[in-house]
Amino acid sequence: MSKSINFVIWVAVVGLVTANIFLFYSSIKLGDEITTYETKIDQIHHDNLNLEKDLSEVSSLQYAQSLADKLAFTKKSQPDYLGQLNYAFAPNQ
Repeated sequence: MSKSINFVIWVAVVGLVTANIFLFYSSIKLGDEITTYETKIDQIHHDNLNLEKDLSEVSSLQYAQSLADKLAFTKKSQPDYLGQLNYAFAPNQ
């Protein structure tokens, strides 16, 4: 009887040691994945800040003014009005 109890105890100990090794390896692997994802999140956050900066520059009035100067736009103080509005297509009546 003591040999069978001894065998069961050894099997249980070997099983627990195997489970502990597996859980330790899994936790190391998960830690590496977390570190990888944190690095990716930091890179995406940095890229997002750069894109927001670029967007604010593009949507600014200074950028519009510099682009207008580059394209040789001129300011018009008095708009041109059409004298009499007609239809684009006037069928014969």
